[in-house]
Amino acid sequence: MSSDTTPRVEFVITAPTPYGAEMAYRARARTTLGVLTQLIAQAERYVVIAAPFIHPGEGMETGPLTDALQAALQRGVSVDVVSTGDGLQAVNAEEWRLIARGQLRLLQPRANIEDERRLGSHAKFCVADGWHAYIGSANLTSPGLATNLEMGVLVHGELAHQVSEFWHYLCEVGFFVEVG
Repeated sequence: MSSDTTPRVEFVITAPTPYGAEMAYRARARTTLGVLTQLIAQAERYVVIAAPFIHPGEGMETGPLTDALQAALQRGVSVDVVSTGDGLQAVNAEEWRLIARGQLRLLQPRANIEDERRLGSHAKFCVADGWHAYIGSANLTSPGLATNLEMGVLVHGELAHQVSEFWHYLCEVGFFVEVG
């Protein structure tokens, strides 16, 4: 992925069936699952993917996101997965680490560690290499990626770099904590 600093913004949606393709076409939008998969597949150095809800058997356990994340780890990309304690249970970290040349980190909001009833973060985002970022409403669940109406934006350039810097700051101050 290039580190072009030219700011660009693209509209991203999850469009429920039976409206999906027509909604995306009419809105001139890209799909959430397609954008996330592409960000991960094209990452060269690191990826951060975050959502408070990741369900077992959905989103990150099987399918194109998992394939892209595993391929990224195999080619040496560092991957940070950020969610609640419950959400992180859906990530098969042991299996992923067996195939990884890149580093896999699981991170959780400190507030969720201290009290599992608190989310600590409701942010849903994905950053690739500091110059490309998705920010939106979709959780990493089947409804969030396939059946709910969700909206977001894909940003490139300086705005994506700002998101990346903010992510690093949140880790630096201990807002998110590595748990596995």
